[in-house]
Amino acid sequence: MWKELVGLESIRKLLTYPYDVKDISDFRVERLRSLGVRGVYNYGSVAVNGFKVLGKGHASIVLLVSHESLGDVVVKVRRLDSKRKSLTNEGYIMSLVKYDVVPKVYYYDDDFIMMEYLDGTLLGDYIRLHSTEEVIKVFLKVFEASHKLDLSSVDHLELSKPHKHVMVLRDGNVKFLDFESARISETPCNLCRVYSAYIHLIKRKDLTHVRGLLKTYKLGRKDLFKDIVELILKV
Repeated sequence: MWKELVGLESIRKLLTYPYDVKDISDFRVERLRSLGVRGVYNYGSVAVNGFKVLGKGHASIVLLVSHESLGDVVVKVRRLDSKRKSLTNEGYIMSLVKYDVVPKVYYYDDDFIMMEYLDGTLLGDYIRLHSTEEVIKVFLKVFEASHKLDLSSVDHLELSKPHKHVMVLRDGNVKFLDFESARISETPCNLCRVYSAYIHLIKRKDLTHVRGLLKTYKLGRKDLFKDIVELILKV
């Protein structure tokens, strides 16, 4: 798909959204240039100040940019009115994940996270467009990915709503998005939250036995993963 590429100078106000602060926009433009950003694509499903972006949240604006050596990548920009003082913790936690279930992180600091661009469909849209059988197959990938997050000691905390935070890629694999609330944990259970969402979205019966195994799983028995998934699929 053709995407319009514009220079960083053209999006100065976007880089200091929702305010217009020249010294900060000067700093951010020069910082992005020094990181190898050639320009920004007017591309995405959300419009901010008349410019299309990949996403807009309470803490950040998400842009698709062109990088001189990495090609098309994503840059998350901290909003000036954000309650968060830095994006460093989010970038750091993403970089801790040991498996290929999150976007690759290329760089992070207080103001920016530069990461892999994911070409795919949000799980919520995927569910609307596909049969129940196909959705269950994708959820098997989500279960496995959530297990890998657990093995990485990363607790996403938002996966009770996976339709907003899971990207289904063109090759059928899945990756998690939006680690703003994530934390390092000795007893993460992303699988617990994904299971709760699954029985709600797919309208399956909640099994007491599965809940019991998930409690044990959360306390450290991550080896129970296959048994848990087998039980879920029997419903």
